[in-house]
Amino acid sequence: MGFIKWFLHNFGFFFGVLFIIYLYLIIHRIILLYDILRYVPDKNIDINKCNYNALMFLMPYFKKLDDLKNKNGHSADALIDAIWAEMDCKISVHFMAINGYIYSLILIGFAGTIFGSIGAFTQMFQGLAQNIPPVTVFIKAWNSGLSTALYTSLGSAAIGGFMVSLLYSRYLMTKAKKLETMLSLTISDILENGLIHYENSGNDKWQEINAESMN
Repeated sequence: MGFIKWFLHNFGFFFGVLFIIYLYLIIHRIILLYDILRYVPDKNIDINKCNYNALMFLMPYFKKLDDLKNKNGHSADALIDAIWAEMDCKISVHFMAINGYIYSLILIGFAGTIFGSIGAFTQMFQGLAQNIPPVTVFIKAWNSGLSTALYTSLGSAAIGGFMVSLLYSRYLMTKAKKLETMLSLTISDILENGLIHYENSGNDKWQEINAESMN
């Protein structure tokens, strides 16, 4: 609670609230990404094994793909496009949203710098015109916007730089690309061997979700 009071006091109430809201949105999106990517293996992908927990949310699409494959004369291209669209909704959309939040946060920090500087310089010029002692002028300028100008610049630069580094780190970006590779291998395996091969791969989590989908 004390940190929030300090944050709002130094960033200003308006810009402080905006920073807190955008931090929440960024963290929320990263948690959603982590909830999926934590199942992606750190090791190299085994092309002969396709029982991946990270793809469990696509189970209904895989069952539909298997049914469509067994029907002669029916193309699975449209369904495969739908599977990739669902993948984009689960992964790519979050990356784009986080990027948008980060750029917006940087612009908010820039706006806070301008807003705070205007208030600080106005207070300084008024103080100098009234022959107020420099120390008093500086204190009033700090309380009138200088702290907002400096903290919003520092906060947006630090948070933006850290989040961009995290977003494109080996963990998030590499695992997202691995997940796309896993999806391609899974689709190929289902088209070649059917869903039974996938279900019999010994994945308890897969069998559990498959049983729930049948109810």
